[in-house]
Amino acid sequence: MTVARGAIMLAIFSGIALAVVHLRGEETRCAARILSLEARQVTLRRELWSLQSRTARLRTPERVRDRVASFQTGLIPPGFRATPPKPERIVSVRK
Repeated sequence: MTVARGAIMLAIFSGIALAVVHLRGEETRCAARILSLEARQVTLRRELWSLQSRTARLRTPERVRDRVASFQTGLIPPGFRATPPKPERIVSVRK
């Protein structure tokens, strides 16, 4: 083997080694980014669950009545009538 061939082979192997090192570095950076995104996803999921539970508590009938009373809007809750309903008359019946 001549010196020229040895130098060419050394350059090729050095290039391959540098490419492998670069690819492993990229792989490590991508893995770190994936872990970061997964941690963010867990945080966002926990926040979503918290917001959903708060929303469910606000939607309960007791909370709705309490909020209506606290705002003093004069709204009447469902199922409650201030005046009793008028008796219904059948139209076809005449006196």
